[in-house]
Amino acid sequence: MFTAKLTAVSLLLAACYQTSDADGSFVDVACPGVNSVLQCPAGHRIRVTAVDYGLQENADCSNRQQAAQVSTENGVHPQYFIWMKSICDGEPRCRLPKPDPTIFTENWSPDNFIQIAYDCEKETEGLMRTYVCEGDTETIRCDRGELRIQNAKYGRLDENICTDESSVMTFCNSPTTMIGLNFLCNGGGVATDSCTVTADDNTLGVPAPCDDLPKYLAVDYYCTDM
Repeated sequence: MFTAKLTAVSLLLAACYQTSDADGSFVDVACPGVNSVLQCPAGHRIRVTAVDYGLQENADCSNRQQAAQVSTENGVHPQYFIWMKSICDGEPRCRLPKPDPTIFTENWSPDNFIQIAYDCEKETEGLMRTYVCEGDTETIRCDRGELRIQNAKYGRLDENICTDESSVMTFCNSPTTMIGLNFLCNGGGVATDSCTVTADDNTLGVPAPCDDLPKYLAVDYYCTDM
């Protein structure tokens, strides 16, 4: 399921619901048949720090926020960690696949859980997010100052944005989105206060794995003094 995606990401890159108001470190334990879901408090963003696994008997599946007893052996595919960070890092929330054989290089068992450790880091002051549905064109603009794009993802990382039908494929992502957007908005290396972008595969790259529902572009940006 992830082979092509992992290869693309490796070339380009070297569920718990928290209510805390402070920065912090958290875990999410996804037992068999359950999707990993990471979420930070308002005003914070995810940074994945580790992924581990173990047998269901060593986890409290009723308490996803409780760290479990993980295996001391390697077994998780090393590129899964890179791919997972490409989906979740910089997001307020992300939802990943259920534990399955493609995540593992060895020691796969249908009784395996996946434990993801992550930090919730405070957003850059003044950070704004805008969404552009697939096929639409919008202008990202600063009323004052220079436009700085901090993060951008094109695909589908949410169940309900830009669709009337809820999606389960919330790990659909193009690894070349930032490259395409930076070229479009700052290809000449000249500071600008606006950028017009169309959310499509030609501009932002082809995301995967996806369903047939519309994709969207999510852009995090802020405005600085010229």
